[in-house]
Amino acid sequence: MPGITAMQDLAARSGTPLVEGREPLALFPMTAGPGRFREALERGDAVAAYKFGRMLPETLAVLRATGRIDEAVYGAGLGLPGEDVRPARDLDPDLPGPYLATLIVPPKRTRRGGSL
Repeated sequence: MPGITAMQDLAARSGTPLVEGREPLALFPMTAGPGRFREALERGDAVAAYKFGRMLPETLAVLRATGRIDEAVYGAGLGLPGEDVRPARDLDPDLPGPYLATLIVPPKRTRRGGSL
């Protein structure tokens, strides 16, 4: 849908709040590399990642290493026939993903609305 970003669409389709209160949100192209992605995750930021399809195995490895895999939500082909929305932990860590893939990783929270 024009004007709706993939991260907003994925958040709505998965029922995942991106940020609450004063939580920062990092928009992250994986073309910047897994090291910088790791830094954003280690800061505890909410992260929306794009352009990681061919780097899906490395992306999942960083999510696991930082303890953020359980919060992460994956979406591919959003709004298209056969769209794929699921927890990132359910992805095969050995296979690359499609080009039109988005990942949102909200901060760890104790409860919904807990950061308001």
